[in-house]
Amino acid sequence: MRLAELISNPDTGRLSHTKLWANVACAAATGMFVYQGYKGALTLDTWLVYLGLVGGYSAALRLIAAWRDKGAANA
Repeated sequence: MRLAELISNPDTGRLSHTKLWANVACAAATGMFVYQGYKGALTLDTWLVYLGLVGGYSAALRLIAAWRDKGAANA
């Protein structure tokens, strides 16, 4: 996987603002999560919010892709 694939549309190869800002947000959240862990300041709430947002976003993307693939197969 090339780094450019994180921020570009796979069909056109052009910059995708949706992918760019989603990855910036996930990177920022991960950075703060790691920083809080390093400082010993992680709480249960932080774990739940981080895992829910970052993990939930990833799961939602996979679910949408599966629905699209299923719809294309039935067409």
